Amino acid sequence: MSYGGRIRITTLVLGFLALIGLSLFSAFGDVHGQARTSLSVAIAALTSLVLLLNPPALRPPGDEAVARSAGVAFTGRLVILAVWLLRALISGFSGYFISSRLQGQPGFQGRVALLTVVGQLLVLVTQCGRSIAGFRPDWGFSRDVLSVARYLLNGAVLVCLAGYATTLPDLVETALTGPPSHVYRFCTGLGPAWLAAPLTVVACVVWFFGVLVVESVLQWLLAAALGRENSLGEWLGEHTPITYRRTDTSVTFDFDFWLIRFYYYNSYQGRAFLGRLLLDVKYSSDFPGYGDGPTARQRRTWEAHVRPLTDEERQSLSDRIVAAMMAQAPPEWDALTLEYRAVVGHQEVQLEVDPPAGRAGWYPSEAEDDDSGRAITQLPDFAERDALWRLREASYSVDHGVFYVLVMTVKKVDPAWRSRSDGRPWRFMSPVVDRERRPAWEEPPTARQYRRDLRRFPTARGRRPFWLRNKVKRIG
Repeated sequence: MSYGGRIRITTLVLGFLALIGLSLFSAFGDVHGQARTSLSVAIAALTSLVLLLNPPALRPPGDEAVARSAGVAFTGRLVILAVWLLRALISGFSGYFISSRLQGQPGFQGRVALLTVVGQLLVLVTQCGRSIAGFRPDWGFSRDVLSVARYLLNGAVLVCLAGYATTLPDLVETALTGPPSHVYRFCTGLGPAWLAAPLTVVACVVWFFGVLVVESVLQWLLAAALGRENSLGEWLGEHTPITYRRTDTSVTFDFDFWLIRFYYYNSYQGRAFLGRLLLDVKYSSDFPGYGDGPTARQRRTWEAHVRPLTDEERQSLSDRIVAAMMAQAPPEWDALTLEYRAVVGHQEVQLEVDPPAGRAGWYPSEAEDDDSGRAITQLPDFAERDALWRLREASYSVDHGVFYVLVMTVKKVDPAWRSRSDGRPWRFMSPVVDRERRPAWEEPPTARQYRRDLRRFPTARGRRPFWLRNKVKRIG
């Protein structure tokens, strides 16, 4: 990300946090007169600023673009820009209007509801502009009647909530008065009064979050009991307020409760964030990108670990490995696949043999049948482990580290086509390197071996696959 991009993202996050703070102060603070007007103007300005600092994409990614003429695409981009500016203006005015009337008589605010309807229509206009510009927009509904009805119902609920926005603080305050008041009195009795307020806020946030966690668990259990085939069970499973998923390749956290949402996604290839408190604030790295790379100092130090191979050396190593593979194979086979997994002090070699059709196959005592006619065996004494390790050393780069899994395949060649394989009866496929997938270890390495490997092949934490970050947390 460029320096200017970092400034924009930082300003956007700070503005969003300031907007949340001013909105809470406007809703629950005792502010009147000119101070209320100034506060409302500040909220309006921050609301418009947050939207203006989050400009829409004007050109779709090349692999996802729909063919459009230059004039049509330009028209679509103009529509997107015009709606973006208009939404920023309307959102700012809505923020001012709601804030200025929070201390007035509670009730339904028709003007706010009307502005919300306009905002919903502008979202659809934006999607039309995106379609004209060559995007594949997400309309939020399909051609199914139930899908359209669900979309309209969600929009009606949002308009209703917006219309009663000036009343919601009173309802929230009434609903949450019990726990805060008891916590505040308890904290006041334990220590100084100035410390009671922040402790009360922390306690209420924890309580609110805990309630949602319990509710999410109960909803998930009910969804599991009903089953995914049940429409209600499917809906409950997809709409739990809090979801957290951690895999070998990514982390996803989603807190979604009515108009409040915090969504975070982090993977080996990029990151994304969505914050919503009436307004959306989005950020995503350029996919497929990578996490933060090494610093200039790390780069200079780690260059000493780079040991590239010439083309002749690489070919020689590959020929040695292929010869060792065929020496381990039975007389008859169609394909040999070698999988090499390694860290410092721990190497595993696995050979998979795919016999030709109609033959019994190769099943030595140490091999395992995978139900497809192929045989898989572990080779702890493989003759060319040093050659495989040298290929691993050569794969290291300061930016992306080293591979943990290497797959090499040799296939038999039909005699009629041997002229295309230099007369050899077999053809060597290009090795496949996987830096992200967790190795399927027969005997997993120890944490110490992982740490030694990272010292031998240092890699910036943001460039490591997630399974490795989980294993080694104290290096880098």
